[in-house]
Amino acid sequence: MPEFIFLILVCKKLFQKIDIRCIISLQELGETEKIFLKSNNKIPSVVLDHGFVERVEETKRFDKLLYVYFKDKIALWGNVRKNYLINEYSISPEKIFVTGSPRHDIYFNSRSERKITKEITLLLAPNPIGEFSGLASTNLELKFENTIKEILSILKEFDIKIIVKLHQIQLKHNHDIKNIISKIDKNIPIHITSSTIEAINKSDVVLVLSPESFGTSTMLMESMILGKPTMNVILDNKIPQYTHVTDNAIMTIRYNDKLKENLEIFLFNKDFQNQLIKNADKFIEKFLENRGNASEACATLLKLF
Repeated sequence: MPEFIFLILVCKKLFQKIDIRCIISLQELGETEKIFLKSNNKIPSVVLDHGFVERVEETKRFDKLLYVYFKDKIALWGNVRKNYLINEYSISPEKIFVTGSPRHDIYFNSRSERKITKEITLLLAPNPIGEFSGLASTNLELKFENTIKEILSILKEFDIKIIVKLHQIQLKHNHDIKNIISKIDKNIPIHITSSTIEAINKSDVVLVLSPESFGTSTMLMESMILGKPTMNVILDNKIPQYTHVTDNAIMTIRYNDKLKENLEIFLFNKDFQNQLIKNADKFIEKFLENRGNASEACATLLKLF
């Protein structure tokens, strides 16, 4: 409590001392964001889209975890998301700016030419089970552990080099994932804070493990941008028909969908991989605006204030 009171007092003093023209945030759920946004309602604010999000009817309820009810301006990655918010939530187009994703400008400038190597390197990106959704359970954690063990066993059988990139979020389950993998093979490199671009570019293919089917990991989009064949294994009995799924931009399967057979196709069928890349490029082109120069678009937006 003393820390929050101190933060509120500092925030008020900040507004008194500095001529602040606009407040930029990545979300409105955090306590720090709430304090700044509520301390001075006269200053305009913009929430920046910061994650890869697609929705269908059965996952729409999770929009409440995002910015659909944000009172001020919203800066989005593309017109696909803009049209969704207008049609589904009747958000005024005047509240929405389409800037693209400033954080991914460097991704578009870091895509390297794909090389054919004898040894296949797979980047495994397990998404941790979060708490916001209310879906966390012992059964889900057990399913997650069993699936990751099966994946690693199959990859070892196929003699695939494995790199693991964990989400940087500070969740207990993230540490659990690291312990599970280390117990199976302590020689598998596990990265947490290192560069995502570097990890993806060092790999031939990317495999994301998604415990919650509503969660479209940003790693999926980042792998598509960097031109890597990408596979998403979800721990659910039904695959939501997101556009990236129906467009075959990513190979999406359920955890119980003949994992070994699907991995074999994904890892060794070059024609299949090339088609995934082509489909992914088309998807990114329609999903993201200002590809490679979104920072400039965002700076132009901020000059309006």
